[in-house]
Amino acid sequence: MVKTILFGLGQIVDGPLYFFRPEYDKNLYSYPYDPKKALALLAEAGWKDSDGDGVLDKTIDGKKVPLRFEIKVNSGNDVRESVALTLQDELKKHGVAASVRRLDWTIFLDDVKNHKFDAVILGWQMPVSEGDNYQVWHSSQTANKGSNHIGYKNARVDKILEDYRREFDHNKRIELSKEFQRILDDEQPYTFLFARKAVSPVDRRFRGVEVLPRGLWPLDWWVPPALQKYGARPTAN
Repeated sequence: MVKTILFGLGQIVDGPLYFFRPEYDKNLYSYPYDPKKALALLAEAGWKDSDGDGVLDKTIDGKKVPLRFEIKVNSGNDVRESVALTLQDELKKHGVAASVRRLDWTIFLDDVKNHKFDAVILGWQMPVSEGDNYQVWHSSQTANKGSNHIGYKNARVDKILEDYRREFDHNKRIELSKEFQRILDDEQPYTFLFARKAVSPVDRRFRGVEVLPRGLWPLDWWVPPALQKYGARPTAN
């Protein structure tokens, strides 16, 4: 996806923290693309194509249930739609029927907040500065249309997020963050994909250009007088 959808302008990630922060755990287990193992796990759970229609199924409460689900994306977001269509195509190859539904942003967001989805593709804005994951991951944020949209609950994660807010020692905060990431990596409540990168063209005339973690900061830019093209210039009478 990074290569074909983002044209290489992305960083694969395995957790919710900004990849270049010291809190990000680069030793997280990165789950490989392994369809054979996935099919073996599904078979172990009782999913098989019993009628030869190309879709895995399982008898649940005496009724044959096909392995189908819907992926919701907000319309107009080409990257998320491409991710959903890529996923749909790959799942179809292995007996999983996924449909893609595009929704207007307001309707889409309302469905997300009300937990009305099988699967959804979204993105979080990761702070370049040290972030607080309480809003998204604490169990208290599952109610009242909070940001814990998937209803994730883990008592140890709750304790970590609460302790993090009271801890001022930088190294201890890093350790809490890494333990938090290891739990998510093991439980996989999200399938983390990538952090996007951006390209910003700047004319060679500008001096003082510096690329900061949050992007370009043009307040300190300047142009030598000989290269200036715009603005008021003194004129002779």
